[in-house]
Amino acid sequence: MSYSSFELLDHSKPILVFGRDGQIGQALQACLKDLKTPTVFLGRNECDLANEDAIRQVLNRYQPQVIINAAAYTAVDKAENERELAFAINAKAPQVMAHYIANVSHGILVHYSTDYVFADTQTTAYLETDEVGPIDQLCIYGQSKLAGEQAIEEAFNLAHDSGHEIYHNKFSRYFILRTSWVYGDGGNFIRTMLRLAGERDQLKVVADQVGAPTSAGWLAEVGIQIAGSRMESGIYHAIPDGEISWHGLAVFAIETAATAGEGIELKSENILPIPATDYPLPAKRPYNSRLNNSKLKKALSEMALTEQYPHWMGQVEEYVKNIVKQSLSS
Repeated sequence: MSYSSFELLDHSKPILVFGRDGQIGQALQACLKDLKTPTVFLGRNECDLANEDAIRQVLNRYQPQVIINAAAYTAVDKAENERELAFAINAKAPQVMAHYIANVSHGILVHYSTDYVFADTQTTAYLETDEVGPIDQLCIYGQSKLAGEQAIEEAFNLAHDSGHEIYHNKFSRYFILRTSWVYGDGGNFIRTMLRLAGERDQLKVVADQVGAPTSAGWLAEVGIQIAGSRMESGIYHAIPDGEISWHGLAVFAIETAATAGEGIELKSENILPIPATDYPLPAKRPYNSRLNNSKLKKALSEMALTEQYPHWMGQVEEYVKNIVKQSLSS
């Protein structure tokens, strides 16, 4: 994928990436390694996102024109008992970033969000314009991510409406990329299933929650391409085509690994489908994680990208085969 549109940016101002060590953060490092525009990657040691002053100090130090926020508090179950920390990282930190970049000429904020902002109010795929919440039906993680989205929108609306943006036709923009079921380098559902398949003769996997497994590498590419584009500000649902249950995903990943040469003896018939109620967790998960991606697909097609829009199955197959290849080579 080409990032030539970044040539329009002020090269004296770096791209600032938060969440360096997460799955999307690692993918962003791989995507941006050859970019001519200076890029700074920040992890927890460089900036405590629970500390608003620390964030402001980092922003004032680097004075970025583009911020990509791939950082988040993602311990969904722990968040039920750590509400203040979850909101600090998922809501207040993006708000600080948004207030800063909204007043930068041609400023860009790319922020990754989640399907957890929806509370099973429908059984079809959610549009960006569909009503979120209700709040009291979301887990704390979902509430905090929704608060982050709203804080970003409010910060940009305030900056533009109050006249802080003094450059004619040089409005800053924001892109909130809602996604689901992310996998990449690091711990995730697919890796867990492959590990357990080599340890057990039977698995029980939830079969009544449906979504789209989404590659962190693809999310990084989309985020970067959007950041260097002329797309309109707003929320975009960033998932590949297709849908599957957790059980279906487990079966597909394990069968793919076995076909690729991984020594897995677990048979598909021994991967048993169960309802989510049989696997209770502290935080409520959505049963319907379907997100309608037509808005993003249209926007990317207008950017004349040559890549075909992906289906989750092809991406997962490639991901699993790479895991097996690495396993066999070691």
